Amino acid sequence: MYQDEVHGSLLIMADRVIDLIYLKYLKAAITYHKETRVETYPFARDAVREAVFNSLIHCNWADNVPVQIRIEDDAMFVSNCSMLPFGWTAETLLGSHASKPYNPDIARVFYRAGYIESWGRGIQKIRDACKNLGSEDPEYIVHGEDIMVKFSALQSAKVPDSKMPNRHDVGLDVGLEKEIIRMISENPKHTMAEIAETLNVTKRTIERIVKNLREKGVIERKGGKRYGYWEVHEE
Repeated sequence: MYQDEVHGSLLIMADRVIDLIYLKYLKAAITYHKETRVETYPFARDAVREAVFNSLIHCNWADNVPVQIRIEDDAMFVSNCSMLPFGWTAETLLGSHASKPYNPDIARVFYRAGYIESWGRGIQKIRDACKNLGSEDPEYIVHGEDIMVKFSALQSAKVPDSKMPNRHDVGLDVGLEKEIIRMISENPKHTMAEIAETLNVTKRTIERIVKNLREKGVIERKGGKRYGYWEVHEE
């Protein structure tokens, strides 16, 4: 239904991709525990986050093939161009194994930045996160120079198709509205182009949502286009 490309440094991509997946591509099932609203996504965020980090670290960037993520109703696939160490199989990944990053320098940067641990616990963390959510263990598929991890959706967290929003539905805009309000609260001089780039959506989408927020009186533009600023009206 949608297709996006994320560019920038590896660290920027690492954060932006996760936000994009859970902001635009997935919808949470809503339940309530007493007075607390609980959002449950069909895929464990910590598991997907770790899988994306692993794919960036282990990708063979010399092949000029990007990391690819495909999201379907019942599964998510994270695929990268890489090769397992000599003698390793998909079963080796699921057991205890040494840390042998395809790109040691990239792995070192991610470790020092606090994104990963140093002793090859990434796959175990992925499995633990899936278990905590209540979903199935991920499946690792190795095809020559391509390594893919498949996540199965937690069926109880899936939202019925009749409630799934399209690009213009209010349900999808709620997350973007929150992000826009947060951004202009932090910096009232943000331009719509800057907001669109940060949230990795089109400027037209931001303009449409900002127009709705202004009509509802949530935000207000003060001053001219060049020297003006945004003002958020508290409820």
